[in-house]
Amino acid sequence: MKPLAALTLTLATLLPLASQAADLTLDVQGLDTRRLQGAQLMVAVFAEPAQWLKQPTLGRRFSLEGAADGRITVVLKDLPEGPIAVTVFQDANGNGRLDMNAMGMPVEPFGFSNDAVGQFGPPTFEQAVVRPVAGQPLSIRLN
Repeated sequence: MKPLAALTLTLATLLPLASQAADLTLDVQGLDTRRLQGAQLMVAVFAEPAQWLKQPTLGRRFSLEGAADGRITVVLKDLPEGPIAVTVFQDANGNGRLDMNAMGMPVEPFGFSNDAVGQFGPPTFEQAVVRPVAGQPLSIRLN
């Protein structure tokens, strides 16, 4: 057997073992309807506890043009298999970051998967972790 054919055959047999990317429908509620003009929905997905709130596995931004009644539904594509934790915030002024007040408290609506809430800071990865199920949307309420 030629080396290239052997490599192709080996890869073809291992392909079913590779983790496949999944899609997730995210239902975000609690948008500040007074600040939709020019605003964006910022979404970060974390698959590793050590990277929680530092380096997302996936980051996306969505226009809020389709928002209605303080709610928007978006689809996250190509998510890693396994448990994840999601952070979301409404970038009301479109500057690409979550704005904070002088005390370090967010001044834009934000939320976490599981509607997790931390004490004197953000929740832990373990509080926010979810295991997405195909066809089942994930809801997050913004604070």
